[in-house]
Amino acid sequence: MAANQVSEKTAAATALPARWAQLAVIPCFLLLITVVPVVQIITELRRGEPVQELDIFRQIPTLEGIQAYEHAVEANSVVAEAVRKPVQEFDLLALRAGNQKVVVGRGDTLIYRPSLDAVIGRGFMDNPYGEGHPVGAIVAFRDTLAAYAVDLVVLVAPGKQTIYPEWLSPRYPVEEGPPTNRDMAEFLAEMKRQGVAVVDPSEALWRARSAAELYLRQDTHWTPEGLDVAADELVRRLPALDGDQRRLRAQPVSVTRLGDLYDMLEVPVLPGFEPQRVSIRRVVDADTGQPLEPDAASPIVLLGDSFTNIYSDPSMGWGDHAGLGEQLALRLGRGIDIIALNDGGVNTARAALVRRPDPLRGKKLVIWQFAARDLVVANGEWQRIEIGTR
Repeated sequence: MAANQVSEKTAAATALPARWAQLAVIPCFLLLITVVPVVQIITELRRGEPVQELDIFRQIPTLEGIQAYEHAVEANSVVAEAVRKPVQEFDLLALRAGNQKVVVGRGDTLIYRPSLDAVIGRGFMDNPYGEGHPVGAIVAFRDTLAAYAVDLVVLVAPGKQTIYPEWLSPRYPVEEGPPTNRDMAEFLAEMKRQGVAVVDPSEALWRARSAAELYLRQDTHWTPEGLDVAADELVRRLPALDGDQRRLRAQPVSVTRLGDLYDMLEVPVLPGFEPQRVSIRRVVDADTGQPLEPDAASPIVLLGDSFTNIYSDPSMGWGDHAGLGEQLALRLGRGIDIIALNDGGVNTARAALVRRPDPLRGKKLVIWQFAARDLVVANGEWQRIEIGTR
């Protein structure tokens, strides 16, 4: 009995501070939800801006309008802006945490989250000829080109997690080879069965990964050395073409940058993350020394995304005239027609080609590069684009 009384007193003694703690949370919560909008309103009035919080009362309420209002409040909140960067810096340095787009790997490496999700996530070969599936779209594009006697070669660009899985986990069994999506082998087999020429440089990159670093540590894309491996693998699979040759040469240029993945973290340069220096191979005319430009009259047109544009598009911060198109031109000794769009998805480069007047005039070969992740993350979005249609 005495023991029961002691336990009851102990329970009562411990419950009292807990109740006080619970009660103390209430004014803190009320203060928080009051202070944030008040600070926002005062800031907007001082700036002479309309009070955004009143926007919800200026229109008939709809689900779309309420959602747009919530997004606008979140995006323009001065309190959120004030605390966001310090929190992100703490997450990165202390917790090794990224954000919705970036995974922090070992050392100073960063991984594009959608690219990682495409490897470890679901398969993508269910209903391969259904609407929006990559298989049906690729085969249809090959067929529409074949009607004009134009060949198609597809280049699938793997992400860095496929070539350097140990940047995420030191326990990855490297003897198993490069990790890919569970349906990648089935996709390649179906492409072969359909007679579509597909170049997957994963194995070549895997074999070469110990000789040089093939992917940028804080960027989504391959290094110049990784690009060289992919370009060599692609050229080996291209059909022979007749035509005039050009004298081209490579000009080494040093470039230093952090990378697009670090940009996505939206934090300043923090300890442990230093800009990476690479030597790009800028392609120039051997006679004039002028940088090589895309050649619209070339019998070869390259369709691509940022894996094509890296080292070509100066807005990406890694130099110019040294990307996939230029490296192919250097190896083939001829100019290349290039349509490459960053963040353009899986349809925009083909659509841009189709929008040209007489788009396949003089063309003999289309090279279509896309990121391996798009087979998964863009599944359902692939359009069947035919020449002569809009």
